[in-house]
Amino acid sequence: SWSILRMLDYIEIEGLVKSREKESRFIHSLGVVEVSRLLASRFNLDVREAEIDGIYHDAYRYDGGEEAIALVENQGFEVFPEERKNPMLLHGALAALNFEKDCGSPVPFSMKLAVRHHTLGHKEMGKLGAVLYIADYTEKGRKHLGDEDRKRIFSRPTLEAMVMEIIDMQRPYMKKEGIKEAEVTTELYSYLEKGMEL
Repeated sequence: SWSILRMLDYIEIEGLVKSREKESRFIHSLGVVEVSRLLASRFNLDVREAEIDGIYHDAYRYDGGEEAIALVENQGFEVFPEERKNPMLLHGALAALNFEKDCGSPVPFSMKLAVRHHTLGHKEMGKLGAVLYIADYTEKGRKHLGDEDRKRIFSRPTLEAMVMEIIDMQRPYMKKEGIKEAEVTTELYSYLEKGMEL
C-alpha cells in the first residue's frame, strides 16, 4: 500500500478536514493523530496510514442526517440498528465513502474499514481500526479520562486487550445512563474474549 499512500498528502487532507470541522473537533482530530502515530509505531503498523485515518475519521461528523442511511446502504455498507436510531453515528461510514474522492487517490480498504468502524467498533475493523478506536477514546482532550485510566489502557500488551479495556470502562457509565451497548460492540468484545485477533 506504500505506493498508493505516497500519493496521499497528509497536509492536504489535514487542510480539508480543518475546513470541514469546528475548531474543537479539529483539535480532537489532531489529538487522535498523535495517539494513532504512537500506537502504529509501537505495533509496527504503517504510521502514515494511521495518521491519515486519525485526521480524517471525523471529517463528516456534521453530515449524518436521515438521508445518510439510504446513502450508506446504497453503497453496500450495512447500517446497524443503533445507527438507524441515531444517524449521526454514520459519520464514519460517510467518511469511508468519500475517502478517495477527498484524497483524489485510491485508499487501501483497511483504511476505509478503520474509519467506517471507529465509533462502535467491529470485529472486522482490523489493526488500523483498533488503533483509531483506541486513539479516538484516549486522546488528551478527552476529559472523561484521567492519567491513570490512560496508563491502564496503554499498559495492555496488545491492541485487542486495549479495545477490551475501553469497552470494560464504558460499560458502568452506560449502565448508569441506561444506554444499551451496541450489538456490534458486544459482538466485538465476545470475539476478542475468545482470543481472536483483529
